[in-house]
Amino acid sequence: MKKILHVLSKKGQYKIAFPIIILGFVLQAILILKYLPEFLSYSNGVKNPDQLFSYNFEYLSNLYQQLGEEGRAFYSEMLGVDFLYTTISGIGYCLLLAALVKKEKWYIILPLFLAISDVFENISQLLLMSLFPKISTSEVSIASIFTSTKMTLSIICVVLILFFIVKNVFNWIKTRSDYEK
Repeated sequence: MKKILHVLSKKGQYKIAFPIIILGFVLQAILILKYLPEFLSYSNGVKNPDQLFSYNFEYLSNLYQQLGEEGRAFYSEMLGVDFLYTTISGIGYCLLLAALVKKEKWYIILPLFLAISDVFENISQLLLMSLFPKISTSEVSIASIFTSTKMTLSIICVVLILFFIVKNVFNWIKTRSDYEK
């Protein structure tokens, strides 16, 4: 873990982070604009579990039933794009946080843990769809925990990034006003 932290700290530069984050935004736009409407068409408006903080057995069983076999195959394809988005965005946000923090601090790897929980969420969905209709409440609960973890880490990461953006802007203003004096 220390090695990953060290690499992120060294590579944490805006010129590296921004192109990766932009690629992540492009993939997210593809997911939202191309895949999500078709998913909602298959699901008859039942939300993607990725959009929820948590879910239960009844919800997921209903969703998989609404999707049908063709919709579940489409959802699997959508999750493939989500794997790519998650990985790229996780790396991009780690690098951005490292650039903002400018120090080797443990919390710059939180977006990586966010990405890992999202990957486990996607793997859980793929496994549950392959087992459907023979899924259990405990299997769904485990998948939901990955989703809740992802959502919680998302909030923490956004707050951290916003905090350091504001802190850096204030430091820049202070430095600039000190320089002008």
